[in-house]
Amino acid sequence: KTTSRKLKLFALEKNPNAVNTLRNLRLNDPEWESVTVVDTDIREWKPTEKADVIVSELLGSFGDNELSPECLYGAEHILKVGGISIPCNYTSFLSPLSSCKLWNGALALGAPKSMETAYVVKFHSIHELSDAQPCFTYEHPSPTPNPDCDRH
Repeated sequence: KTTSRKLKLFALEKNPNAVNTLRNLRLNDPEWESVTVVDTDIREWKPTEKADVIVSELLGSFGDNELSPECLYGAEHILKVGGISIPCNYTSFLSPLSSCKLWNGALALGAPKSMETAYVVKFHSIHELSDAQPCFTYEHPSPTPNPDCDRH
């Protein structure tokens, strides 16, 4: 509104519960009056024109655990050449650490797999054994065609 430019805004979502929330926002919040809610997977959407900007909140806590790379790479077909993706890049870092509290919490779960599971938690009492190292880095749009999302 402040730029006096007419914008086309689309909110794409494939989670049915989130779609309902977005549709309610569209109906009840004046700020959402120009937003079109689309119930679809961004990788499968076929818009009538390409986007100048894609904004995603798919990162998750580890940068790739919500299929962010696959979804954003899969959405590049809707982005104009020279278009902007937000985020444009992100890197996940790993660091070995020791934590009695985390160890005992996982052990208390009783399943052997709980001791081999990656946990995303806010650490309080830990000993970091080494500096964090970059693990995965992704750029959007991809600098190469058909980017590899293999993490193994």
